[in-house]
Amino acid sequence: MMDYPKLRYGLEAFPVEHEGQRMVLLRDRIGFCEAPLLVSPLVAELLMQMNGHNSLRDLQAHYVRRTGDLLFSEKLEAILKMLDDHLFLENENFLRRAGEEIDRYLQDPIRRMQYAGKSYPADAEILSQQLQSFFQPDCGGHGAPGGVDNCRLVGLMAPHIDIQAGGPCFAFAYKALQETIPPEVWVILGTGHEPLENHFALTLKDFETPIGIVQYDHEFCEELIRRAPRDLRASEYNHHREHTIEFQAVFLAFSQPQARIVPLLCSLSLEDCQSDSEYLNEIAAIVADLATSGQSRVGFIASVDLAHIGPRYGDHFQPDRATLQQHTAADLDLLKAMESCDSQNFIDILRREQNRRRICGLGPLYVLAKILETKAYGRLLQHSHAIVDQQGSFVTFASMAFYGA
Repeated sequence: MMDYPKLRYGLEAFPVEHEGQRMVLLRDRIGFCEAPLLVSPLVAELLMQMNGHNSLRDLQAHYVRRTGDLLFSEKLEAILKMLDDHLFLENENFLRRAGEEIDRYLQDPIRRMQYAGKSYPADAEILSQQLQSFFQPDCGGHGAPGGVDNCRLVGLMAPHIDIQAGGPCFAFAYKALQETIPPEVWVILGTGHEPLENHFALTLKDFETPIGIVQYDHEFCEELIRRAPRDLRASEYNHHREHTIEFQAVFLAFSQPQARIVPLLCSLSLEDCQSDSEYLNEIAAIVADLATSGQSRVGFIASVDLAHIGPRYGDHFQPDRATLQQHTAADLDLLKAMESCDSQNFIDILRREQNRRRICGLGPLYVLAKILETKAYGRLLQHSHAIVDQQGSFVTFASMAFYGA
């Protein structure tokens, strides 16, 4: 047993009610362990002390100070074994199992679907029917951009919220795709919800969906790897659990099954956009150049959500209708910057806000604006939101089509 136990990176905790008692649900958001763990608030507080600096005796002393009761070694050992069985500790067992899991992912030629049966139906026929329903007016669809059918579609902004919650907004973007001659290759700029080494992660895999395989574009991906100044595959495993490209692959399999993709996760902070701007802009310039130098027509999809507000995201207030109106109005400034493909204005707005609204699509939107700057204009198709818990926490999102200037 570890003398100085340490919880590993990638865990998250949620307060829940279980059989009439307040409990804490621990789960691995990275995906090395599928099984969640339910613990009491006192045990959860003890786990917070497992930072690699506190010894077993320190943990026992903390428990006594907190509760007035003794925490016997046998009980503490049982807690640590439970954590170790779930791969929640940073130790040799976790590193070995994680290495095996990463190897399995890298050796598989297909990126297997992770959210079928959770965020969308796993049955192909049921999924197709659901996706088709999102395009119908009575479901909020019917999102064709009027008067631009003959324009050259070069990009899309689409949500990455759970498809059940944001389906009609997805459909607005993909209706624009269906009503034009679309690009043959889509560079999908997915939001990386975890930090990525070198800010980007490319995976050389076809994407599995219930309604077919979406193939990746070998030539584009290999050339991007060759020309990039840093390793774009260093964080490739992050694709394993990240949903932001998977959801776009589902809609492409439905709307344009012959399309090929370049699956590129982006994870940037405001600080990164300032301290590492030369590198970020170089990647955007390389992608833009590759898009125009090949024989295939290439477009770009930013898979993004906007504001994340409420207790679920760390706010100490319960949102109401006025809160929602405030943030949907604030979104419009960002969306106008994106319609103009103005990357500097986009970043300046977020800097003034200090990104307090937690715009999780910052990276893909900045890169998309950089790629399309002076070359395209955007048209907002839909702007919506979803309530995500019983305390009124919400996420805002939008769809947009970009056309060649």
